[in-house]
Amino acid sequence: MDSIETRVKSLAKSLGANLVGITTTEALADGPPSADPRYLLPSANSAICFAVSLDGDIVQEFISKKNWRPHCENRKTLVKKLYSIGETLTEQLRSEGYEAVNVDINANYRPEKGAKDITEMTEFHPDFSHRYGALAAGIGRLGWSGNLLTEEYGALVELGSVLTSAALRPDKPIPDKDHPCDNCKMCSLVCPVEMIQPKASTQVTVAGITETISCKRPNTCCWIGCTGYEGLSASKTWSNWSPYRLGQSLPTEKKELDALCVSLQKKDPQMQDEVSSLSDYRNAVFDPDWFYYTVCGFCRSVCASSHEKRVANRKVIINSGTAALMLDGSHVKADDNAVRVRTPFGLDVVMPRDELSKKRTENPNRSGQFPLDREVIEHLCQHRNSAEAKSRFA
Repeated sequence: MDSIETRVKSLAKSLGANLVGITTTEALADGPPSADPRYLLPSANSAICFAVSLDGDIVQEFISKKNWRPHCENRKTLVKKLYSIGETLTEQLRSEGYEAVNVDINANYRPEKGAKDITEMTEFHPDFSHRYGALAAGIGRLGWSGNLLTEEYGALVELGSVLTSAALRPDKPIPDKDHPCDNCKMCSLVCPVEMIQPKASTQVTVAGITETISCKRPNTCCWIGCTGYEGLSASKTWSNWSPYRLGQSLPTEKKELDALCVSLQKKDPQMQDEVSSLSDYRNAVFDPDWFYYTVCGFCRSVCASSHEKRVANRKVIINSGTAALMLDGSHVKADDNAVRVRTPFGLDVVMPRDELSKKRTENPNRSGQFPLDREVIEHLCQHRNSAEAKSRFA
């Protein structure tokens, strides 16, 4: 009979995992707090970590601003696959008498002192870090961005983990000589909010492996960019897929940056949405009307498996132009006539000028739209004349 390690790996791969590895609580003991699986499962002895690869062609359409929505849909499909893999592994382990927990893929953060809810969080430390688990399990290594890089797919993977009381035989981490990151630092050049510093570094140790990565700006900087509160680069010539603009430079001090992020979160309709990935990620992902809103992640999308491709991807991104919002909730590449309009949410929104004069659709279908987009569109439709009068060119 095959070993339990062979059986769980084969099961994960049969369900669609591209990469699978195993690590132990003992191996993870030298890591940061979010590397400790006992936070979620006190009896945890092992972690089974797995990855699924993103569609490379769809990623290319995304970073070039040819097509926005397919990448969002691809991510949703893959996250559902990760949950399904994890749930099947969990059921199998429990049937053999072990305790097991399928770790949420995203949006489950450890409580922060002084934060009443997620709108007041500023650190966003996960219950268990899929990246640290995957590093220890030999799936990949941390690149300059702090993202997990794999030899086969670069950083173009989504990650999942199952924690178990089973004492499994661990895989070895990837040795330094086979590290997939060559420090090209393309990731630092495609972050519109400049989260990833190109020179300053820090170190993190997990499973006896010490990684040297960028000393990044506070986590709220990334939250502002990847949530889409600000999408425009410092050069103002390109953006991520967010049509929103703060109209001010991001603060350099952590206290001020954190305060700005909290104020934006408290105005964000997503935080009050009944079906929200921030309140119940798993149920949101499996809701057919929930849209996997993705506007950035360029630090990951740029990072293909070869140096030549990474350099090429960086050029694609910085020449991709800027994004605008349509009244149907879609995001498109902005044209020369795009205008900026103030919203009630502390942000400007970029829209094609002719969108402001379009006739409003009766009883529009708002399902599958991001809450902020939905509420901004509703506001603009209700205040069309004043919005058009106060608009200015982007």
